[in-house]
Amino acid sequence: MKRRSILAFSALCAAVAALTGFTLSPSPTQGLTIFDPDPNHIWNRTYSCLFIRQDRSGAQFGADTPDPLLWAETHHLLTGDSHRKALACLDEFLRSHADRAISDPVRRAILQHDLWAIFDWAAMDGTDDFPAERKQLESRLAEVIRRLALTPDQVRALPDAYAAAVAAQRFPAAYDPQHTDRAFLPPDLFQTGGPWVPLSGYLDEPTAIVHFTGRSRFLAFIRLPAGRAATFDYIRELRRSGLQPHVKKGDIELLNLALPQIPVGTQVALVRQEILLDTDGNLVPTSLAETVQLRAYHSITLGRGSEYTNYINGPSSHDQDFFEFRLSRPELFAAPAGGLVAIQPQDTEFATFATHGMDEFEGQPQGFAVGPGRILLRCTGCHSDSGIHSIQSRMQWMKPPQGPRPAADDDAARSAIAWETRVTIAQKKQQAEFKLLQEFWRHSSN
Repeated sequence: MKRRSILAFSALCAAVAALTGFTLSPSPTQGLTIFDPDPNHIWNRTYSCLFIRQDRSGAQFGADTPDPLLWAETHHLLTGDSHRKALACLDEFLRSHADRAISDPVRRAILQHDLWAIFDWAAMDGTDDFPAERKQLESRLAEVIRRLALTPDQVRALPDAYAAAVAAQRFPAAYDPQHTDRAFLPPDLFQTGGPWVPLSGYLDEPTAIVHFTGRSRFLAFIRLPAGRAATFDYIRELRRSGLQPHVKKGDIELLNLALPQIPVGTQVALVRQEILLDTDGNLVPTSLAETVQLRAYHSITLGRGSEYTNYINGPSSHDQDFFEFRLSRPELFAAPAGGLVAIQPQDTEFATFATHGMDEFEGQPQGFAVGPGRILLRCTGCHSDSGIHSIQSRMQWMKPPQGPRPAADDDAARSAIAWETRVTIAQKKQQAEFKLLQEFWRHSSN
């Protein structure tokens, strides 16, 4: 994909995000102590060099975020002082063998994964004027990523962040429609034979394809209020319907109202878990949960006849309550509770997912500046249609599969998660960014 290309889906979500309203929520980040109590520790300083962004007022952002505040059009880290400082930090890290300064596998895994995101950004296929600067960043980042790699046994021994968060019992276990500001964390989400059913289209690409980075696996789940058997019955009914998710009326795309609808009380979840590079250069999945997003349907607003279009922020956008958990690096390192923290209704951030690709800190063409938006409100940008139509992954799991679906419902969880992991890794291996990373690794080992 070329750097300046804009997916229609991303543009649509970004336009909606601009309508949700926002409040500034700067996060003081001077003296970061994420990886070590000493703010002058080389790991903390390297993280600050690469991840912290500053707006015109001097407010700082970017500490402990799921993704770096870098966009397709970003010049930060490629020009001026930011580029020189980034190279200096990485050179110091390499020269001092700072990878040996911390042996904790969890911290090493997190920093590797963070730096990998910046490598992928720097290595994006583009046509800007900074090829030399990009290569300078890429070569250093690749070597740090390689040095931080864990052995296969160490990767397998990493903690299950979701299970640890459930065991800590810090959050309600179930959705409470009377207290929609209380994020819940279902203890049975990954339970074998439990009420939550993992979704897979069994295609040659991941089911949550819009979220794909290849550095994480995205696992989608659905739960109908009548239980596991009813959930499988619904999925089978939907697939048997043979109906396309959308229909066309001239040049206008309408929602296909003949699709079987989910019932009130349905819940869906999307779990993002880290993938790492081990010492052999292999992509290995982990149970380090980066985000957990949940939606609960307290009502279903049906369409209005054949003219019901794929509208945004219409009546059905109020049918759901949205919840999200994020991995907090300090929380993960400080306690055995998994590191997941609940996003509050007022929490804001700069969006990096499904945007127009223009840098929020470097000036925008008139009409495009969005600023930090309320995190949970952004969800409506892509998930505001009626019931089943707001579950974007339906576009994948209604397609004819490229592989065999499990013969028995009891095999569904294991089969779906294994399939999603396999196709995520396979697709990542085909990316130009990953092939470039492998080239740097081969060069380092020679």
